[in-house]
Amino acid sequence: MQAIVFDKLGLPTEVLELRDVKKPVPARGQVLVKMLNAPINQGDFLFIQNLYPEPKKPSLPGQIAGNYGTGIVIEKGPGASLAEGTLVSIIYYNTWAEYAAIAEEWLIPLPSGFPPEKAAQMMPLITAWDVVEGSKAKRGDWIAVTAANSANALFIMQLAAHKGLRVIALVRKLPSLNLHEFGAEVVIDLSLDGDDVSSRIREITAGKGISAILDAVGGPLLADLIHTASFGAKVIMYGGLSEQRFQLHNNDIYLNGLTIEPYIYRHFFTPPVPEERSTIQKIIDIAGAPSFIAPISGRYKLDEYKTAVRNSFSSTPGSSSGKGLFIID
Repeated sequence: MQAIVFDKLGLPTEVLELRDVKKPVPARGQVLVKMLNAPINQGDFLFIQNLYPEPKKPSLPGQIAGNYGTGIVIEKGPGASLAEGTLVSIIYYNTWAEYAAIAEEWLIPLPSGFPPEKAAQMMPLITAWDVVEGSKAKRGDWIAVTAANSANALFIMQLAAHKGLRVIALVRKLPSLNLHEFGAEVVIDLSLDGDDVSSRIREITAGKGISAILDAVGGPLLADLIHTASFGAKVIMYGGLSEQRFQLHNNDIYLNGLTIEPYIYRHFFTPPVPEERSTIQKIIDIAGAPSFIAPISGRYKLDEYKTAVRNSFSSTPGSSSGKGLFIID
């Protein structure tokens, strides 16, 4: 089979190659998945550069790239229970390939009619759900979402709007997408209003402030947003696109009852557990609706990997709307 592999650590634009490798055979508890697609994430590039903590480390030489994807179960190993023909979302390694042998615990079974391009994005969908739920914002509350044209933020805004939250989307420049279609009630273009964010938000919220800040940027922008937060507001950090630091005084936090909390993807180190099934099913039900939008920034075949990786790796994180996706025949 064909797979995109690397034999040494380094920049993904330099160490990846398309190669014929042996088709895997499912071991005990595994199934063989015929891949349909696999997203191209910034996290894939961190894995290739060995920047993740243990145990998320590549096995060299011959590590197959890719950490997420969608496929159809075509064969069961001993002890496996998933039926052949099941559509699954994969949250494990080795997905930039025609086939992958994956332990069942790292698979999310999906309805047969679930759109494969949405299935490929279960990781950002689950991230978005966790961030919105973790904000504790209530129906009618104003929340701020930074890097609002990123794939994660597009999902966050849609889920927030689904809960009745009022979304202020912040972007460095207006994307080609209409962010109002993704749940944003107000869009602030920082290239035009960057020096006046605090007063703009006070005006938008009629002086009430924002109840939650869902942030993938950091830097001075986060400090400005915190100064517009209502008492008891919550900040959830799930990224750090800005190279700048932010400065706050203790009073900015404790006198305002502010909570600052980091978010790490819940399945980064451990697979889903049965207790999560009802939550995952809610995400599947919401995301599966035709009205829920999961934009794709580019579709590539495996042999177009150089272009695919260059387009994703060289772009400014958060600057493109939607995920790049390998379409695997």
